Amino acid sequence: MIKLSSLFSTILFFFFCLSANGQNNADAIKYYNEGISAYKAKEYENAIQYYSKTIELDPKYSKAYYNRGNCYIAKKEYGEAIKDFTQAGKIDPSYAKAFLYKGYAQMQVKRYEKSIISFTRAIKLNPKLAKAYQHRGTAMMKMERYPSAVEDLSIAIEKSPDSYYAYYNRASCLQKQENYEEAILDLDQCIRLKPKKHNAYQTRGRCNMLLEYYDKAISDFSSVLERKAKHKEAIYYRAFCKLKTENYQGANEDFKQTLLVNPSNKSAIQNKAICSFTLKLYEEAVNDYTNLIRIQPEEAGNFVNRGIAKLQIEDFKGAHRDFSRAIELNEKFAEAYYNRANAEMKLSNQAGACLDMKNAAKYGYDKALNHIKDLCG
Repeated sequence: MIKLSSLFSTILFFFFCLSANGQNNADAIKYYNEGISAYKAKEYENAIQYYSKTIELDPKYSKAYYNRGNCYIAKKEYGEAIKDFTQAGKIDPSYAKAFLYKGYAQMQVKRYEKSIISFTRAIKLNPKLAKAYQHRGTAMMKMERYPSAVEDLSIAIEKSPDSYYAYYNRASCLQKQENYEEAILDLDQCIRLKPKKHNAYQTRGRCNMLLEYYDKAISDFSSVLERKAKHKEAIYYRAFCKLKTENYQGANEDFKQTLLVNPSNKSAIQNKAICSFTLKLYEEAVNDYTNLIRIQPEEAGNFVNRGIAKLQIEDFKGAHRDFSRAIELNEKFAEAYYNRANAEMKLSNQAGACLDMKNAAKYGYDKALNHIKDLCG
């Protein structure tokens, strides 16, 4: 027979346990709600502390792990985020969003294969998650699996037609596959959704440029520069497109701006020289070819072009030196001989001019044949 006093003690102990657990649960919920408030206020460190207290009181509180993981994402502490989302998924294997954001955190640290596994798990648990398709498509894109990426991003767009990043990333994949026309259609949607962002204009400009729609490309790059005035690529590509449309003045100005931002851009230096020479800005052309020679000192053509510009500003000795250097670099450079003959004439050295003109003809510069008789007598 159980003594009444012993039975009473057992009941009291059981009641105390229930009371303690109830108090723990209440405190856990309180800290959890404090964490939500701190997160909404973007006080991520405070939110992490509140969720950590929640977890201390209730180690199986999956939502606390999930929310703390989101705080770590906001702080770009992706390793900690992955741990929390992993734990949330262990506690609740049906927690689709835990796998979604675990994949997102893995993607941020370039663990693309693992992120794809996480996104696939999220999709199996909840096929309606548009972001899971979007992020899996993005991971595929990062791994250069462009057809698979396009497939996932297309599903994401079907489920969420106003997803700027799904359109943008699909456009990027289509561009990589040289499907520029379809990429442009996606970029049109991006611009409709977020007209103030410069990225879509930039990418559409490149697609238009590659399709040789230079006027459209110029308009796109101008839109980029309205939003981001010192965008290096936009200034350079707009200059290139202006050059292609024979707008040498506009191209020259843009190449100048390119070189202010990026003085070592070899293509900009080269194209700037072409523009200044075409515009008959010969002193400017001399400076441009001097800059180009600094980075291409063994390119004979640069010396010939600078020499021709020097002829135009009547620096005949300087021109002669440049043509001579071109011939040192390429002893069969017919155009260098022809132009040095012109410099020789300006320097009153008819014998040298005759010899150079004969060499120009010898190495195939047909124009020289018309001058040999006059120079050589």
